[in-house]
Amino acid sequence: MRKFWRVLGSQRGQVSVYLAVAVVATLAVTLVAMQLAGERARVETTRHAEESLRLNAASLLGYLDKYRHLPALAARRLDAQTLSAENFPADRHEQAKEIVSEIQALSGAVDAAFLHLDGRVAASANGFLEQALPSRESELISAGLQGRLGRATVTGPSGRRAYVFVSPIRNDGEITGLLAIAAPLESIERSWALSSNPILALDHRGRLVAGNLLAREHQQQVWRAVTDGWTGGGYIAFSSDVPQMGWRLFVLEPADAIVLARSWGATVALLAGALASVAGLALLLRLQSERRNRRIGRAAAIRLERQVRHRTRDLKAANAKLEVEVEERRAAETTLRRVQDDLVQSAKLAAIGQMSAALTHEYNQPLAAIRTYSENGLKFIARGQPDKAGSNLERIAQMVERMATLSKSLKSFARRPRSEIVPVSLDAVMRDALLLAGHKAASVGVAIEADPIPGDLMVSAGHVRLSQVLVNLLSNAIDASVQAGAASVEVSVTDNETHVAISIRDHGPGIAEKDMASIFEPFFTTKEVGEGLGLGLSIAFNIVHEFSGRLEAANAPGGGAMFVVTLPRARGASEGLHDAAE
Repeated sequence: MRKFWRVLGSQRGQVSVYLAVAVVATLAVTLVAMQLAGERARVETTRHAEESLRLNAASLLGYLDKYRHLPALAARRLDAQTLSAENFPADRHEQAKEIVSEIQALSGAVDAAFLHLDGRVAASANGFLEQALPSRESELISAGLQGRLGRATVTGPSGRRAYVFVSPIRNDGEITGLLAIAAPLESIERSWALSSNPILALDHRGRLVAGNLLAREHQQQVWRAVTDGWTGGGYIAFSSDVPQMGWRLFVLEPADAIVLARSWGATVALLAGALASVAGLALLLRLQSERRNRRIGRAAAIRLERQVRHRTRDLKAANAKLEVEVEERRAAETTLRRVQDDLVQSAKLAAIGQMSAALTHEYNQPLAAIRTYSENGLKFIARGQPDKAGSNLERIAQMVERMATLSKSLKSFARRPRSEIVPVSLDAVMRDALLLAGHKAASVGVAIEADPIPGDLMVSAGHVRLSQVLVNLLSNAIDASVQAGAASVEVSVTDNETHVAISIRDHGPGIAEKDMASIFEPFFTTKEVGEGLGLGLSIAFNIVHEFSGRLEAANAPGGGAMFVVTLPRARGASEGLHDAAE
């Protein structure tokens, strides 16, 4: 017994017990599913048949209803009453036939006829009723003679069936004749042809009066289903009485639908049971595997703890080393940033040095003029001409203002800028750049042709740094034009909703294709030794990039180089002073 429980507690024993329970449960569920599926199919089949019976009975009565009232209405015609009162004389047979032919044509009936009180046909539209009507003793004729609406199903000699309505013709309250109308049953059978199941109608004597094509093609199976209720041929009969016509309407449903539903129910239950069993087995195996893995994991965790203690010591030592390296890298980055700032400042001072000769001339010329105007002013005062002396003093003031503007621009350009990016006026920056670069251009005979810039056009940048970029590009363009013997540099500005582009074009030799990829690299230059360090374009490129803009170089059509500075367009107000912008 103890051995049995030990085997049962093992993994293999648990799997065996689970499989046995799963098989028993699957078989039980399959039997229940078969019963439920068969019952559901039977209920659905019954519901469908009853609905079909209601619809077809309503359709049948609706179709024959228009013929039911027609004999009584036609019997009220004066000409019909007159002929009936005279017992339909032979000399007026054509008139009688014309009347019933008109009724038959207008109603679409199979036939219409006047009848004598003994049931004989006095006049018929096409002769169908002469051969199809039953004898005088029939219920159809008897009902008409009693003043009621007679009705019956009749069959002609060719096998064509029709439903006949008979109404009395009265003269002064006395029945003097009968009017019969035969309604066609073919339209009913054509409407039933749309059904996927056999449909038929039997009269009170059990004779077939109407049926669709399926009922006629499977007539033997249909009769067995109608009489026995169930056939091996595969139909179940459902019926409903139509008391207004004395018929019984049958709808036959396929019997194999219930068998098929039971089969499907069993199949689905078996598949579901099999899937559930497999899923449960997989879950059981997984649980067993997890328990086994937990045992293995506990053993591995003990080993891992030992390894973690050893490695923790190594990681602490590595972290301490990394902290030292991080501090060293931060110090290196600080040094690099300071060196970059020094290089930028050196480049600006170098640019001022290159323009020193022109700036010296720009200062010397006003100083000489001031000296001349002051000497002349003294002479005019000595001569007693204070008006002319005042004119000289005004010119001296203009010269001083000009020198102060130039000095202010040089001071702003030479100072170390801050890193803020604010909305600045492109017109103000361009005027400062042209002022600084214009002296160099004038000294070498190069004209700078610049488009006017709207005063409200703003860009996101720094005033001094953007001025440095433009001065550098203008200085390079002047040097290139002088090298090629050209006399002009062109500056243009275009803008859209989001960006502003500043184009500076020279008429120099252009940029060689081999140098195009390296032109913005530090210390790359095409000038002679001693004329430049090759930092200007690299610094300008980095400054424009800090403004979230682009600096691009290309050879212009027709010769020369073109540098395009693209900056984000700003919507805010510009700083009024250069120092405030930087």
